[in-house]
Amino acid sequence: MWKPVITAVHGLCAGGAFYLLNESDIILCSDDAQFFDPHVSFGLVSACEPVGALHRMPYGEIMRMVLMGNDERITAETALRIGLVSQVLPREALLPTARALAAKIAEKPTVAMQGTVRALWEALDLPYSAAVQNAYKYTQIGNRISRLDRGRVAKAPHTLR
Repeated sequence: MWKPVITAVHGLCAGGAFYLLNESDIILCSDDAQFFDPHVSFGLVSACEPVGALHRMPYGEIMRMVLMGNDERITAETALRIGLVSQVLPREALLPTARALAAKIAEKPTVAMQGTVRALWEALDLPYSAAVQNAYKYTQIGNRISRLDRGRVAKAPHTLR
């Protein structure tokens, strides 16, 4: 499924919740959000969650989080600074902002949105030059849009071919 995933986090986000973060395209959080991985504090290996986070967070920040376990939390401000989240909001504004963002994204042509998401997710698994080559296939196809999406975009000649 190549639909954009927007995640809104408030309160504690720990351990297995990183599976959800790792599958998200856009993450917003409230100013009270805290992120951590408690695995090592309980004698468990932390592997899948931090490996998945490598495409979003710097290595050193992931290592600090997983090695500190329950002893340290990533604050909302730090999450923003390291790129884990793209916006920090007051808690009461979190869901309305996430919903408004989702509504704006949903207004865009479906095929263009799905191709964009797919191209970027595929790029995560490839070396840079291969990712660029792979991305070309999406633009070389002609950026066709479905009949349902034609009403959503301006009728520019290059978009209706």
